[in-house]
Amino acid sequence: MATKSKEKETIETPEVQWEYVAKDELEKTILSFMGTLDKGSFSAKDKVLFYKELVYMLKGWLSILQAVEVIKRETTNNAVRNICWTLIHYLNEGKSFSYSLWRLPEYFDEWDSAIIKTWESTGNLDVVLHELADEYEYINAIKNKYISALIYPAFLIVGSIAAVLFLFSSVLPWILDMFSDQMDKLPLITRVLKNISDFCVQYWQTILIILGVGGLVAWIYSTTEQGKKKFSWMMLNMPLIGSMTKTYYLIKWAKYMKLMIGSWLDYVQTFRLLREILDIPAYQDMIEQVMAGLQIWKTIYASISSQTDLIYPSVATMIKVWEETACLEDSMQNVINMYQDELDNQINAFSKMLEPIILIFMWVIVALVASWIFWVVFTVMENVGV
Repeated sequence: MATKSKEKETIETPEVQWEYVAKDELEKTILSFMGTLDKGSFSAKDKVLFYKELVYMLKGWLSILQAVEVIKRETTNNAVRNICWTLIHYLNEGKSFSYSLWRLPEYFDEWDSAIIKTWESTGNLDVVLHELADEYEYINAIKNKYISALIYPAFLIVGSIAAVLFLFSSVLPWILDMFSDQMDKLPLITRVLKNISDFCVQYWQTILIILGVGGLVAWIYSTTEQGKKKFSWMMLNMPLIGSMTKTYYLIKWAKYMKLMIGSWLDYVQTFRLLREILDIPAYQDMIEQVMAGLQIWKTIYASISSQTDLIYPSVATMIKVWEETACLEDSMQNVINMYQDELDNQINAFSKMLEPIILIFMWVIVALVASWIFWVVFTVMENVGV
């Protein structure tokens, strides 16, 4: 009986669960494809909820295995169910929870399992899961604010360009055609406007293809190593956006570093994980310098003091003081307290400043086109009067 139970448990592991339910090869293919799609449905929000549910059940004196089994039964998210299958499989084999998470790299980062591993021996798994949930929730909230601050003006810019293209391709041709027999008598600027309008009408498909191909090429280039470095340099040096980006990554760096140091990870392991978390080349290069300095017994401050384009001098000074007093975790918390309000202010200032700039740009374009049209009308009227 024990053997049958063992065989059934092995059959129902995530690696073969789709084959277990499938009746034929076609059904296997479909279910496997569905399982692949489900992996994308585990967002940062789902991870926070997953950790919080585990915390509540662990505080209710359930074991980690029992807590995962409850989540598996109750969840309607197939990605979460797939995660639970894997966790249950490894936990039943006697593996630790951190090891089980480590075997799910498509859902959990390496730093998740590294931090949880340091706390498992203390019996305070609920504490570290609560900390992880709070950190993910906070960073996700900052990220959403940062992205929304960039998306809104992007929509305004796209809308402005679309309005101008519509004006040149639909409105102007109709108006200028009324004076087609008078074109030789019209001012040069009006004739140039007419040529631009005719070009937009005649080659609008070519323009869209060029824009689409250009966007695709830019996206492919941005995925290369050189493209990522160029893009990160641009983001850090653009007016307004640069300071906002710098503050965002500074807070993210401080939050994760505080949590890892508080979990008793050594500096080398902490910065190795930070290098993976901060997915922007400029900060990864800085962390590489810190790690190289640590190997020759240099302090963190000595490695980052010259990185003024990434780390504010006041932050570097704070790290130096608390590094000397062995209170680096406190210094990270002070950095967070200082700059989280600063980031909110920068985001609000960015949105308030950019919106009128874009609106003024649209008004200028419309005003210029309208003035050109009236110029045409008045010129024709004068010629007719003569």
